[in-house]
Amino acid sequence: MKEKNIFNHCFLILLVFAFTGCEKVIDATVVEVDEEVIHLSSFKRQYKEFMNNNYQSDNLLTRYSFLNKLVDEKLILKYARENNLDNDPSYAENIRAIYDQMLLNYYFDKKINKDFKTTDLEARKLFIWQNQKAHIRHLFSRSEKQIWSIHEKLTYDKSSWSNLAQECFNDSILKSNGGDLGWQAYDDLDPTFAFHAFSLIPGEVSGPVRTSDGYSIIKLVSVENNNLLTENDFQLKKESLSKTIKNFQQKQRLLEFTDSTSKSLDIMFNMPILLKLHKSIRSLPYHEIENLYQETLVSYMDREWNVSKSLKKMSSLSKRQLSKIITPIDLEQSIIGLITREKLLESAKKEKVFQSELFDEALSLKKDKAMINHVLNIERNRVDIGIDSTKKKHSHFKRELLSNSSIVVDSTIIKTFTL
Repeated sequence: MKEKNIFNHCFLILLVFAFTGCEKVIDATVVEVDEEVIHLSSFKRQYKEFMNNNYQSDNLLTRYSFLNKLVDEKLILKYARENNLDNDPSYAENIRAIYDQMLLNYYFDKKINKDFKTTDLEARKLFIWQNQKAHIRHLFSRSEKQIWSIHEKLTYDKSSWSNLAQECFNDSILKSNGGDLGWQAYDDLDPTFAFHAFSLIPGEVSGPVRTSDGYSIIKLVSVENNNLLTENDFQLKKESLSKTIKNFQQKQRLLEFTDSTSKSLDIMFNMPILLKLHKSIRSLPYHEIENLYQETLVSYMDREWNVSKSLKKMSSLSKRQLSKIITPIDLEQSIIGLITREKLLESAKKEKVFQSELFDEALSLKKDKAMINHVLNIERNRVDIGIDSTKKKHSHFKRELLSNSSIVVDSTIIKTFTL
């Protein structure tokens, strides 16, 4: 029989000690936060995710660290409900973005075959590459058409590399040094770029390579080997090497799938308007951009986006994505990406990938995490006399929440459950 004592206290999580070994604990209550009950099955599932995300091993310290985090989160969510924070426009906008990304993730899971195979030879190659340093140069474009044009010029005149680098890079250093990336480790590069770069022999130049950022032509200048590697070193890393290879294969398949979707849409730009819009965004007064609003910028299938609609769609881009729009080609590729994303979302909704318990559960967890971040951001920006640091604000806020709450923990279950 269990004994439970309940206290209201700003710091303490109540520990419950008495527990009989014959009682089933599969659905036992691990912790009660006010009236909310967390069962062992749910606790264990979230705890495993916590360990994986934070590279933690299972021990008593880790268990209580997760328990404290879980209680904090439950109290924050209770505070959010009591203050109707789910009606905040910024939170609602964030949830729409999260929902759309989940639709895409589940759609990709459905469409992209995950049954990838790895061989011992592939793992050994990757093991060697991860222990090498490579001196690399490259030429880059966000446009497939432009990279093939660069490749054709390079094929006819290999000495034109430096001149082509002047044309294709916006970065002043890469312009002047011929796209020289210096000495790079495999894991410091885009996975696709790294795979193709380290597959080359010194002096060899690749064809156009599709990466997550665009397209590159890669030259391997030279390689430094690690000659102290042993078979035991390889065997210790073999499992993680296989995971890395499968992850690379999946990303490759995803790029191929999205590129195929883009090409199937037959996207056509009104180039004079695109050039005007690019110039307007970067230099002209705002009223001159307004004059372009009703002009058709791009068409695909039986649809059109005018400038106004295109700018509205672009408002969903992150600051990092917007900072990469420097040339007209950058603007064109960004809009192609937005159109492709919209088409993929339509397909995901049509196939009703959201109709599953797993989707609902995952969405609920993501909503909770988004709300927790939303509340903490509000508290971070709140002006409090005498509290000048973010850390102090968080601690003060959590003490306030705990002081008005009842927390009950079964410490025996925490100590004895098995994964």
